[in-house]
Amino acid sequence: MKHPLKLSTTVLPVILLVAAGLVFISIWGLPATATADLLGPKVYPGALAVLLAAFSGLLLAGAGSSHGEDAAITLPGMMRRFLPLVLFSAAYVAALPILGFLIATTALLLACFYLLGERRLWLNLLVAAGCTLATYLLFATFLGIQLPAFPG
Repeated sequence: MKHPLKLSTTVLPVILLVAAGLVFISIWGLPATATADLLGPKVYPGALAVLLAAFSGLLLAGAGSSHGEDAAITLPGMMRRFLPLVLFSAAYVAALPILGFLIATTALLLACFYLLGERRLWLNLLVAAGCTLATYLLFATFLGIQLPAFPG
């Protein structure tokens, strides 16, 4: 029987390639809208499908690093980090309308940094606030999408 990790390095990229193809096919059928939106509804999911296909192809070609020989990566260790990240994401979705984008996103990033082992609070705060502010300005200025910045 093949080692499960070796099997997953071939089966998972194929599944992801199929998913990327299905996404690309499904967005092809979206109707063209006659709005002032320059990009339209197909660009963002199409770009994500292309990226997923490209990264899946790289994984299939063996470009990704294998962790098969790293004894530090274990299922319990991954679950200790993965499950809280899912809970943080759910809390973020609930807190976003209440706290606004800037506060909720900065708090999510701080919690994720801490969970992933970074303990330098000032550096975490600087990176989280900077990334959040840059993302907010990108959405508000360049994309014209108004997000509630603060509790309102």
